[in-house]
Amino acid sequence: MSKELDKFCENYEVRVLNDQKRRARYRPPQFFTDPLRADIIRNDFIEHESERVFTVEIPEGRLRALVELEQRFFKWHHHTQGEIDMFQMLMDKEREESFMRQTNPAVQKAYEQYSIMLNLAGYQRKI
Repeated sequence: MSKELDKFCENYEVRVLNDQKRRARYRPPQFFTDPLRADIIRNDFIEHESERVFTVEIPEGRLRALVELEQRFFKWHHHTQGEIDMFQMLMDKEREESFMRQTNPAVQKAYEQYSIMLNLAGYQRKI
């Protein structure tokens, strides 16, 4: 497994019971995709691909934490109304917070003190 999957398994106490299975995916041909000719069938994609399938064991509490995390970030829209643009949502939040700091001096002062406390505690924003 990759380092990211290993770290995820470590963080959520997931134990991989079996990783020897594979699952095949089939993508049907795409018709009418050539802008110049309607009788062309594209064959420049992978029709069959396979991926590993993991059988895992995860404690109920950790599974509930993952469900809560998904609810918090996606609010179930991912499965019902299409994906939410997380970047756009985060940028909107940043703009709103910036506006609050610019229009209210007390908020700006509190933000500066909070930033100083984070820096003293060793937190550095990753960009």
